[in-house]
This record gives sequence, structure tokens and C-alpha cells, in this order.
Amino acid sequence: MTTSTEIAADIPGVTRRHRPADFYHERTNFRFIEHSRRYLVAAIVFMVVSFAMLGLRGLNLGIDFEGGTAWQVKMEKGSASVAEVRDVLRPLGFADAKVSVLSGDGQTVRVQARVIEDTTRRTTGSLAKYAGVTDADVRFEASGAGGTFTVTAEAGRKVDEAGVRSAIADLGLTGATVTVSGRDITVKAPTIPASPVQTVAVALGKYAGADAAAVSISTVGPTWGREVSTKAVQALLIFFAILAVYLSLRFEWKMAASAIVAVVHDIIFTVGFYAIFRFEVTPATVTAFLTILGFSLYDTVVVFDKVAEFEKSMTATGRSTYGEMVDRALNAVLMRSLSTSLVALLPVISLLVIGALIMGATALENFALALAVGLFIGAYSSIFVATPLLAWWKGREPRYRVLDDRSRRAAADPAPETVGVPGPDAVPRTTVVAGPPPRGRKPRGRKRR
Repeated sequence: MTTSTEIAADIPGVTRRHRPADFYHERTNFRFIEHSRRYLVAAIVFMVVSFAMLGLRGLNLGIDFEGGTAWQVKMEKGSASVAEVRDVLRPLGFADAKVSVLSGDGQTVRVQARVIEDTTRRTTGSLAKYAGVTDADVRFEASGAGGTFTVTAEAGRKVDEAGVRSAIADLGLTGATVTVSGRDITVKAPTIPASPVQTVAVALGKYAGADAAAVSISTVGPTWGREVSTKAVQALLIFFAILAVYLSLRFEWKMAASAIVAVVHDIIFTVGFYAIFRFEVTPATVTAFLTILGFSLYDTVVVFDKVAEFEKSMTATGRSTYGEMVDRALNAVLMRSLSTSLVALLPVISLLVIGALIMGATALENFALALAVGLFIGAYSSIFVATPLLAWWKGREPRYRVLDDRSRRAAADPAPETVGVPGPDAVPRTTVVAGPPPRGRKPRGRKRR
């Protein structure tokens, strides 16, 4: 026979600490809503700190956003190291350049640095302005001491050889030949005045045991970065609109608003994380950043779905407060949320360890780092931001206030006492849970006269 005393002696979170088996068997009994104010205060503090660091330090934007030049050369002899490449670049004034050694079919040295105004960049800007396009639309291929610029003018724009020569007249491209074919413009310069870009190319070629012509040079203007940022913001606004409509139809508008607040919290937290630790923001970071919003939404929808399910039974019984019902819903999906987050983080950690540290793939590093931060904060916000905010908001509705007042009166004058968290699953202490009577003995009763 099992008595209520034995039941009361084994309630996780009430009479003893939680054990690993409680998580595995989904028997957790955490009181999340009881400490919801602390979580919301912590979320506000995180956002304030993120805004402060963003204003004080800003983001470490990559060359794709601020404009820059990238050099890449394959090692023809010996092996490369980041320290040795930095020693080569330091006398040239590029000590702060980003250096990475990519592994694969041989080693490849990649250097990225902010653009220093030189003849190559000025020519690119002049041709882009004349053709009515952006700097990123002008292609440059180095060839020995010179190089070739090619660009296609915008539709309907009148171009001619004289106009092109006028646009590059003061750039010092001695002996340059200009070819115009329809809207296509080609400027071939046998020699280009010495520039830091070419100087770095020569130094890297010498280090790799290759000719300077083997060093690929790519220049990106800041306009491209602004375009990416604008499209990312547009995609984010569309995402918020679709999210609000879907959650309002699937659940209710208060759940939609709480989910959007949690997503905004994730965005601000991630931006603050990058501002504090000065990690570089690249297009791969933006791509991963937009990807993690979907995961954050998924985790929130799973929790809200369980809350909506429990809300129906709560309305029918009326024996617990809204906060207590939300606690049970969170505990019911806690193991699922932890498992999903862990399974999602494993391949991301593999990208960071194997892809970035072992193979030296910096593009994977930027992508995986943003994913790791987003997955963590997304799982956190669905439990500690979105759901407590919903519980606080819904708990102030008149129908749930009545239940809350009833629960407070019962707590002030308990009769009879109950075991565990108040609610429909509570077990009175005076109740004795027993099995059927033993065989061979009839239950005693009153004899009929």
C-alpha cells in the first residue's frame, strides 16, 4: 500500500533535488514562472548592455561591408603559417590585415585588408561612375605590372571611347587602351602606378614561391555591403510580418507578440555579443543570423503549442493558476527543447572545430559561430523570455485573475493540505492510495435488518 507520505517524499524540485533520471523520464518540476521577474530583468539588462556596447564599440564589419581587398595565392613551395605571413605584411603597413591559411589541395594563403586609396581603386570608382553602376560591377584582373578593367554600362546609357578616356584621364594610366563594344567597356593598362595592393601581391607571391601574377586580387566596394544590409533588414521585416500573422491565426495575438519580443531579444543579444567580443561580421554571419531566427521560432512554437493544450484542460477544471499551468507545460517540453538544441549544436560545433580550427576554413568559422550563438540564445529565449512574458500578460486577464485569487485564498487557509504544485494533479495529504482489498476477506459493512 502506497500512502501520500511516500508520494510526498519523492517529488522532484519540492522534496528533493532533480536527478538526471528526472530529465530523461520527463519528471521535472521546475517553477519557471515563480522566478519570471528575474528572467525578464536579466533580458532587459542584456539588451541595455548590447545597445551600450554597440554604441561605444560598434561592429567589426568585414571588407564586404566597408570595402576592402582580398589577396589569395597557393603555396608552391614550403608550408605557410599565419605568423610568417604577418611578418611579411608588417613592413608594408598591413600589420592589422586578416590572415588565414586554407587547407585542401595544397595550402592557400588568404589576406584581407581595408582598401587604401590607390590607382586601381580610383580607376574602378571612375569607371563605375561613368557606366552608372556600382564599384562591385567593375572587374579587375592583374597582369604583370598592369591589369585590365571591364564593366558593362547600365541599359540606355550612352558610352563612347572619348568619354571613357575623359573619366580616367587623371589617374596616371600611361599607355592604356580603351575598347567600347555596345555597353561593354574594357580598359587595359600595361603599367599601373605602384600601389599598396600590388606591393602586397608581389610580397605574397615571393613568399609562396610564385609569380605576382599568380596572386588573385579581388576588391569589394562598400556599396555591396550596404545592399546586403538593406536586403537583410527587408527580409527581417517580412519575417516579422509573416510570423505575426501565422501565430495570431495558429494561437492568438498575445502569443504572436510574445514570440516577436523573444526574436527581437535574440537579435539584440547576438549583435551585442559580436560588439563585445569584436568578431568579424561577414555575409556568412548575416546568412547564419537569418537562419537562427527560424530555429528560435520553432522552439517557441513548440512551447506555445503545449501551453495552448494545457490551457484547455485548465479552463475546464479551473483548479490552478495560469502561471502554474505554464510551469507544467514548460516542464513537459523541457527535455524535448534540450535534446533539440543539443542535436542542432553538435554539427555546428563540428564546423567550428574541424572546419575552422583543423582545416582553416574561415568562411565556415563565421557561419558556425553565428549559428552557435543563435541556437543557444534561441533555446534560452523560448523558455525564459517568451513564455514568462506570455504568463505575465495572460495572467492579468479577468478570468485568470479569479483563479489566481482563489489560489491565494486557498494558500492562506489550506484545507486540506495538498502535495506538490497546486493544480489538478495535486494529491491531498489525507488521501491514501491503496489497492483492492485482500482476497478471502469481505469488507466490513452494516448488516441489513
